[in-house]
Amino acid sequence: MTESSKAIVDRGWTVVRDHGVWLTALLSVVVFFALAAYADIDSVTSALAAVDWSTFAIVIGLTTVGYGFRFAKWHYYLRRLDVNVPLEASAITFFSGLMMVVTPGKAGEVWKAWFLRDTRDVPASKTTSVVGAERITDLIALSALAALGVLVYSRSTFAVIALFGSLMVGIGLLQWRRGCLALLGRLESAPVVGEYAAELEQFYESAYSLFQFRPLVVSTLLSLVAWGLEGVAFWLVLAGFGVDAGVVIGLFVFGFGSVVGAVSMLPGGLAATEASMVGVLLSIGYPETVAAAATIVIRVGTLWYAAALGTAAFLTYKGTR
Repeated sequence: MTESSKAIVDRGWTVVRDHGVWLTALLSVVVFFALAAYADIDSVTSALAAVDWSTFAIVIGLTTVGYGFRFAKWHYYLRRLDVNVPLEASAITFFSGLMMVVTPGKAGEVWKAWFLRDTRDVPASKTTSVVGAERITDLIALSALAALGVLVYSRSTFAVIALFGSLMVGIGLLQWRRGCLALLGRLESAPVVGEYAAELEQFYESAYSLFQFRPLVVSTLLSLVAWGLEGVAFWLVLAGFGVDAGVVIGLFVFGFGSVVGAVSMLPGGLAATEASMVGVLLSIGYPETVAAAATIVIRVGTLWYAAALGTAAFLTYKGTR
């Protein structure tokens, strides 16, 4: 392993350690146990033991295809910024970054920018905006799924609509190039911040390009498909427990829970996502046992599958250096 590659590997593990990924895993077990205890441990355990493995395999399959669409968005963004890295290198960077999904707000995924900087000499100030754009378009897509609750179930999702509106306003302000550049120009004389004025301007120019109308539409559509597949997976999990469930329920509950988890800024949306999913399912009329068991299954098949997939991709990279 070369010195530069070793430094990348060491930095990757440092990020994992510093962001408390292993502690998050332990806390996730605690959350799952609390859900089971709330709904009756024996009943939830029996329900989980009866899960059809073929259904879970389909969940993993749909989630994997979803990651394929999200990778397409990542690579599209890189091409948009004229970051012409080989497809293989782009894939290694993206899928390795999945091990950071259990960091607060997925902030650890900024590691992808460092990875490209160290392996391909791509300025991190340029690709950090890609990570931010991924998260924002994900939130737009998830908010759209969550908004289904308003249309179909007459559930109040004011917070979701407010978030969506805030994102749109923020994107609109970001496209006010003259004003943003003027603000950045003023920062050049500011203490401390002024030292990074050039990097901040490059970050802004990249973000400005990514949030123009066409890339915004393309990336949001890719996000809708990717997260929609996980919502379909949730619907299949619910149906697997023998309850009457429509695909819209899976999309709505999964989208709403994911938005709440993202806004909470907790590692992996831990506790906030699970609590909101269970709460919505109960309000619709699902039994406590089904609500708790289905939530546990979908979180393992999406969040923790992503972390495992990302770790496997990173270890594969490490083993080939």
